[in-house]
Amino acid sequence: MKKINITKALSILALVFLIYSCDSLLDIEPQQSIFAEDALSHEGILNTLYGSYARIAGPELFAGTSIFHSDLLADDGDANWAGTFIGYRQMVWKELDPNDGTITGKWLAAYRAINSANVVLKNLNLVNEGSRAVVEGEAKFIRGIMYFELVRFYGLPYEPGSQNTQPGVPIVLEPYADLPSDAAFVSRASVNAVYQQVLSDLGSAKDLLSPDIAGGNGGRATSTVASAFLSRVYLQMGRYEEAAQEATLVIDQFGGESALNATPRAAFNNDNYTSEDVFMINQNMTSNAGQANDGIGTFFASLPGYGRGDLRITERHLDRFEEGDLRGKVQESVPGNSISVVLDMHYVGTGTRRGFTMSSKWGKYDANINVIRLAEMFLTRAEANFEKGGTPIGDLPVNDINVIRNRAGLDDVAAVDRDIIRKERRLELAWEGHRLHDVKRWKEIVYDGDTPLAYDSPRLVLPIPQREMDVNPNLQQNAGY
Repeated sequence: MKKINITKALSILALVFLIYSCDSLLDIEPQQSIFAEDALSHEGILNTLYGSYARIAGPELFAGTSIFHSDLLADDGDANWAGTFIGYRQMVWKELDPNDGTITGKWLAAYRAINSANVVLKNLNLVNEGSRAVVEGEAKFIRGIMYFELVRFYGLPYEPGSQNTQPGVPIVLEPYADLPSDAAFVSRASVNAVYQQVLSDLGSAKDLLSPDIAGGNGGRATSTVASAFLSRVYLQMGRYEEAAQEATLVIDQFGGESALNATPRAAFNNDNYTSEDVFMINQNMTSNAGQANDGIGTFFASLPGYGRGDLRITERHLDRFEEGDLRGKVQESVPGNSISVVLDMHYVGTGTRRGFTMSSKWGKYDANINVIRLAEMFLTRAEANFEKGGTPIGDLPVNDINVIRNRAGLDDVAAVDRDIIRKERRLELAWEGHRLHDVKRWKEIVYDGDTPLAYDSPRLVLPIPQREMDVNPNLQQNAGY
């Protein structure tokens, strides 16, 4: 074997050890594993980067818990969880367990993606000079969106105008051979510090990467995708002008209203890129999260041969829609066994636990998974412009809301207020993982039965996994656990 630089070898071996020491819940595909001597090369670093993408695409993150942990924990009657997975039932009850596998799995998967990104960033000198900026940008993008994911779920809400010294999550910017908390006993950084790290990483990614081009980004980070995530971050922080600016950049880059799919239903269950897909998880017949026991479609679908029918849509949710709203329609008869014959946004299930109303957003196990759609950018810009007041950026809030309403088959509204904007966002983005974060941003109340829970209730924050608390004496548990 060729002589190799010891520092480089240790950082790459950190990744190799990380991959092979995964718990069974988190075992990943063999093609993500690389040997140390092979990793010390341009190709090896690229494989490490691809492994980071694979991690964020799993059911522990964007293909599963990013949606379930948000929409179930913040739900107060729009859904009925009928599944046997106790962890998700505890989400509905707002009684979370630090030992729950999905809560632990999200934490581990996010930090392993961050660690892989850190390995890449530590070894950029091994990357061909012509590709170096792109590789750096993509690694920082992954690290940034993972810290955003972690701080929103495991930390108390960001409070605009305050110091935000409440505990966030550990910030680790160097690769380790095992999980960061194991190796260095890292303490939790403040919520403000984590948000600043997110802004730094995504801002750097935006500068280093190129914008989207015709034909889509293929599920990879671009400057435009970084802007889309920045719009989410700025909106969560109450920095409305920046949120509107970033959303406008994305809308303009994608071509505006004409890039939306013809109907709300057409945005989902697609095998290929559509012009509305700002960022999505690419899946296919052999590489997908939909067949996993905890994949998103597994719980949402009730079709012959696919889905458990666990998450049922209630009349309370359907009653929120105006008459004629395509997003609220229910297909009563499904003649085949494929989601392709479901033309409405809801359908009466025909598979496991048949007879109940299901969402058709996640009905195909190998379809691409929408993470950010262009529709979200119109809604973000409408809210941001309304909240900031003054001269709007990009377009008037009423025009952006009417773009979304018109696509849903509804007439224009003459004017908008805060309630209209929030309602349209809730209906358009239902079951896509936004609800908990919107509740916290809007400072709404969630009901656990008849018990009201404030937006900053400890019961709406995930506990730090007990596994982490046991091995890291410097971690502070969230209140109530």
